[in-house]
Amino acid sequence: MKESIGYTLSLNIMIIFITIVITFLCSALIYFKSNKASNIIMDSIERYEGYNSKAAKDIVMKLSSLGYNETRIACAENIQSYTTNGRWCPIVDAQYAKGEKGYCVYYCEDDDYYYYRIKTNMMINIPIINNLLNIPIITNTEILYKFEQNR
Repeated sequence: MKESIGYTLSLNIMIIFITIVITFLCSALIYFKSNKASNIIMDSIERYEGYNSKAAKDIVMKLSSLGYNETRIACAENIQSYTTNGRWCPIVDAQYAKGEKGYCVYYCEDDDYYYYRIKTNMMINIPIINNLLNIPIITNTEILYKFEQNR
């Protein structure tokens, strides 16, 4: 009788352990995918030296090939700058304020440079329980310096 209880207990422990490991691996893959989407957006913005129509087309093309889930994301009109000056960064396009693209792009400006902040979603979607967890991931582009044009 002791062996059957011991076997059931060890089987339960193995099932719990396997569930925890699978959950951890799925979360890591979802984070990797949303971080990759953020990196794609950053690369396009840096390549085209700002968020413009060419960068937007490149972003849409690359995100569709990645399979990034473009669900509604809560985009605020402003987001705080990551520098210590306490400035606020406005959203680039009012269309994205509605959250229709699955990502938000903010323009942050200082006296000598500017950069963009990108907000994407890390979404854990289980078929029975839709949108179980949405975690925003905010990344920054490289600092782009403003050069004065001497005329």
